[in-house]
Amino acid sequence: MSAPPASPGHQLPREHYLNSTYGIRSWLLTTDHKRIALLYLVSVTFFFFIGGLFATMIRIHLLTPTGYLVTPETYNKLFTMHGVAMIFFFLIPSIPAVLGNFLIPLMIGAKDLAFPKINLLSWYIYLVGGCFVLYSFSTGGLDTGWTFYTPLSSVYSNSAVTPAVIGIFINGFSSILTGLNFIVTIHTMRSPGMTWFRMPLFVWAHYATSIIFVLGTPVIAITLLLAGMERMFHLGFFNPAMGGDPILFQHLFWFYSHPAVYIMILPAMAQAYFWLLLHRWFEHRHRGHRFLRLGASHVPDRRIHLRRAGILAS
Repeated sequence: MSAPPASPGHQLPREHYLNSTYGIRSWLLTTDHKRIALLYLVSVTFFFFIGGLFATMIRIHLLTPTGYLVTPETYNKLFTMHGVAMIFFFLIPSIPAVLGNFLIPLMIGAKDLAFPKINLLSWYIYLVGGCFVLYSFSTGGLDTGWTFYTPLSSVYSNSAVTPAVIGIFINGFSSILTGLNFIVTIHTMRSPGMTWFRMPLFVWAHYATSIIFVLGTPVIAITLLLAGMERMFHLGFFNPAMGGDPILFQHLFWFYSHPAVYIMILPAMAQAYFWLLLHRWFEHRHRGHRFLRLGASHVPDRRIHLRRAGILAS
């Protein structure tokens, strides 16, 4: 018995980013911003579980006042490795690299980011930096704290500081390239009618975050590189015994690390605001009212930009 013909109003699902090509090679060499966002999602989730494992061991150790699971030295390493994994490889890249990559082109009516190949390159750089940090974790760990304060990290620590510092330095290039990609995309690839003050708050938040990426990340990258060079080549940038200044390291470190708080919170607040707007849109659509603007572009009007980007059917 033959299947009944499809009704005129029913359309078969068209080709999309998940079924356009198949195979591991198609994912590893993709330049589709949505696929790269999913690659980032898998990567940051992996580091989330790594950091969560260290946190779980810390909590088990603290079940008793004296601690019974690990030695004090190992506890310091668990605390440091938890901070490094969670901050540099989960919290900072999670929302921009995943949701930013996926949603920014859709929200401004672009078909992709301005530099798709650089977008893929930033993910590979993230993986290379992560491999160095995992090597550090597996060869003795870190006991300096995630802030890497000198001269402890550059002179006195006997843990695997150097590969971790190199890994974070490499990972910084991933953040810089992602931030540059977002800035250029938002400046040059907005669809006609998507003016600056019609952009969603989510896009504005990532624009501000990208500026912090570009301005702040080079500072901490160079700072950690100097600490690593001091450790490897016995230089005197921060070692007071050789005329260095350990307080200088703190100034340079927190020049980035304090704005990094906003890298974490601005996209999260914008995402929460976006879901609030979406909820209000559905609520007013159900009641038959027009959606309230509330400081962002009309959600129903976004369909125009999505059609221009070839994401929605006309």
